[in-house]
Amino acid sequence: MILSVIKHLKEELHQHFQPFLNPPATVNEIEEVEKEMNITFPEDLRTLYLTHNGEKEMGPGLFFGLSFLSLEEMVREWRTWKEIADDDWQDEVDAYSVPPVWIKEKYANPNWIPISSDGGGNHIGIDLDPDKEGKVGQVINFGADEEVKYVIAYHLKDFLIHMTNTLKEGPYTIDEYEEDFISWSYGEEEELHFLDAIRSMALPVLKSQSPGHDQEHTDSWFSQLDAHWTSIVGEIAENPQKFSRMKRLLLINEDLRDIKPLEICSNVRELILSANHIEDLTPLQQMVSLKKLYLGGSPIQDLKPIAQLDNLQNLHLANTKVIDLQPIADLSALKELDIIDIPAVDYHPLQDCKNLEILKMTISNADQLKEVSNIGSLKKLHLQGMKNIKEEDLQPLANLKKLKSLTIENICLENLDFLRAQNKLQTLIFEDSVIQDGSALVQLKRLTALELRGTSMTNLEVIARSASLKKFAGSFAQFNLLKDLCKGKVDFSKMVGEMSDEEGEIWSDYLDEQREIS
Repeated sequence: MILSVIKHLKEELHQHFQPFLNPPATVNEIEEVEKEMNITFPEDLRTLYLTHNGEKEMGPGLFFGLSFLSLEEMVREWRTWKEIADDDWQDEVDAYSVPPVWIKEKYANPNWIPISSDGGGNHIGIDLDPDKEGKVGQVINFGADEEVKYVIAYHLKDFLIHMTNTLKEGPYTIDEYEEDFISWSYGEEEELHFLDAIRSMALPVLKSQSPGHDQEHTDSWFSQLDAHWTSIVGEIAENPQKFSRMKRLLLINEDLRDIKPLEICSNVRELILSANHIEDLTPLQQMVSLKKLYLGGSPIQDLKPIAQLDNLQNLHLANTKVIDLQPIADLSALKELDIIDIPAVDYHPLQDCKNLEILKMTISNADQLKEVSNIGSLKKLHLQGMKNIKEEDLQPLANLKKLKSLTIENICLENLDFLRAQNKLQTLIFEDSVIQDGSALVQLKRLTALELRGTSMTNLEVIARSASLKKFAGSFAQFNLLKDLCKGKVDFSKMVGEMSDEEGEIWSDYLDEQREIS
């Protein structure tokens, strides 16, 4: 089947372009690539490369203007993405799958195989590591500018059929740059980048999974909006249809009370509704694709309408009126939660959030700390309002074995012994606090960054004995004390608070000296 698909595609290509595809790859060449990548090519991908090993340098771009990579080029691009995928920071970069739970929402994945490139770090690729609903071998986009990943086709074969059908029936554009260089692009708009075109295409090609909203339905919806919502839609999108298909909506401080018009935005992935007057979240209960929801600063009390949003990973509720956190226990995908300054006092439901990794919260009593200490998945914790907390109240935090980052505000401590069990702690921040003895910091073998924001530590000089510390941020006086004790091994490039002109000059001269040494 795949051979006949490739044959028909080549016949259509020959109607428009001179031959531009490379000779076949060998079985040995493919096996060498598979060995390095630790994968097995799907049969249609293997057959494609056994037919043609990429395209010539001045080819028109087999994939709607995007070049067809040779195996050598594929491996070169893959190595770059493999290195990125191995870095921890890539998990902090936003990524969205369309449809949800089809593509793993990462910036990079070593099991995404680039078969095409736009020359700017963006690719069409074959996904060999799909999410729960996806298919091994599905065709996706990924790259430096591709925050939203789309399932373009279920299989490479389907994508090649779509290319053939487009060449037969349109829409496409032939772009002639020079006598010896012709390219093509999808659609009737000249030089339309295919990775831009997919944002408004019915995908996956051949078997669309996205019914969307037809124009008649959307027009009817728009005609019923009040003047305020009509203005909002006009400011955000070119037309109501594009508004209904948006993946991210930024609606901060828009004087919103009724959000019923958002019911049409069933595919939105990130919704920012901070600083409005919203009380009823019922219109959001059908947003099953929602990944991030920001509600801070609104008078919301009831979270029940969003309890069934199975794809919700980030929820921000700071400065709301929420008094019952029980609905959060049903959010199985939740990874990040902000409940700073809310009236809820019972944090026990958070123990059911088995995937929660980032938590920002206000602590008013020791019982809340005990409940937090049972969230074993936590990697980043921010605690505020700690004036009434004592050293012994902090001991349960030793149960958080995965904790990598800890921020504590407004606390007075005799010592930091409660941290001694934090073997994975890398970043520690104290804000508006007082610490008498910081000797325990020397025992934290993985602590690389310490920040003291408006915080004093009586025996600050002890941290110079830390073998792992690489970054320190504090006041000028703290910097001035430590700069010679640490002997250049610590980065002091971040300063907390104001400096006089003389202090600023001393700090700047020190940084210049360190740059020259390094």
